[in-house]
Amino acid sequence: MKNFIKNTIQSQKVFYRYFRRKGLKRFLKENILESDGSNETKAKSIALGVFIGLSPFWGLHSFLAITLSVYFKLNKLLSFMFSQLTLPPLIPVIIFLSMMVGSPFVKESVSFENATFDLEFIKQNIVQYTIGSLILATAAAAVFGFGSYFLLKMLDPKRSRR
Repeated sequence: MKNFIKNTIQSQKVFYRYFRRKGLKRFLKENILESDGSNETKAKSIALGVFIGLSPFWGLHSFLAITLSVYFKLNKLLSFMFSQLTLPPLIPVIIFLSMMVGSPFVKESVSFENATFDLEFIKQNIVQYTIGSLILATAAAAVFGFGSYFLLKMLDPKRSRR
């Protein structure tokens, strides 16, 4: 398990080095707008990445993103890139939103006064967090998927040549 975690962290470092070397504008142009595949495939890849990034499968995001994108024949880079939503400053926000979304689906709602959104808090409210996280991931994947499809359709280089 220790090696798996090291490999996951190493794969994130490699991606960030690759991203920094190219720059945002060149990266977006080469890897998203001009990459192989239809806009539909790209949007599905983005939706899959967002779903996995917001899902409760902590520590498995990179592995799941690449494995599922290979299985569904999607863009691996886009899926991996969008699965990296769980940056350390965003983790408390994601946990809070997951708890809020999951609260209507459990019998005992949790009070958020003086709550610290850490591992102990999640352990005490695991059902509410899991349900909320899956609902939040599904909703965000749908929004990002449809939004990226329409955005890619508008920015399609083939469309501007017509």
